[in-house]
Amino acid sequence: MPSLEEMIAGLQCPICGHVNTYEIKDVEETFKVSSDTVTVTVRAGVCHICGERAYDAITSSKVEAAVDTLRSGILTQLQREGEAYRYA
Repeated sequence: MPSLEEMIAGLQCPICGHVNTYEIKDVEETFKVSSDTVTVTVRAGVCHICGERAYDAITSSKVEAAVDTLRSGILTQLQREGEAYRYA
């Protein structure tokens, strides 16, 4: 399984077509599960031209675990951050 560094070395961006434009950054990704959301901070390769992101298997596993945790309803591993409201 290649590391993130190995994955992005010489990678051509599928969106803008530029080559070798990815740099590693910590980014936040938010996923909606029913009416709830979970935000995960992960390392990603980010194209500095268009912002497209590339993830390795470790990051994908972390995101999947966060979503599965929220779906399970056992929220002890999640940190609550405020509340969301909708004006109808």
